[in-house]
Amino acid sequence: MKDVLIDIKGTQGIGDDVDTIELTTVGQMAIKNGKHYLFYKENDTIGSADVKTTLKAEGDNRITLSRSGELESKLVIEKGRRSKCFYSTVQGELVLGIFGEEITNSLNDNGGFLSMTYTIDVENSLLSRNKVEIKVREVK
Repeated sequence: MKDVLIDIKGTQGIGDDVDTIELTTVGQMAIKNGKHYLFYKENDTIGSADVKTTLKAEGDNRITLSRSGELESKLVIEKGRRSKCFYSTVQGELVLGIFGEEITNSLNDNGGFLSMTYTIDVENSLLSRNKVEIKVREVK
């Protein structure tokens, strides 16, 4: 497991109504069985300081984003497929539909880049289109 700096840029919205959040945090990266794992703690900018995030990247086809702690969720973003995911908020739990549009993964032993574009729907009604770009670099 390596210590890394993780730059996250998340864009969410529909049409011209778009919000962007950017965060740089320290985390860890590991590679196991050809899958890349990122581990980091969230802060108040993107969630809660008491939430741990694990991101598992399986090539250019599937990303699993798991949150544990004060808020819990597991989002599966799979290119060309829709999945149902449970998402915990301070107001309660939601069942969301996640449709993976595009995944780009150039992560390697020293860091790299990961990007995912997906939509979120609630009861088959489009809620938002999302793009997350993650740059990872080794801490030396």
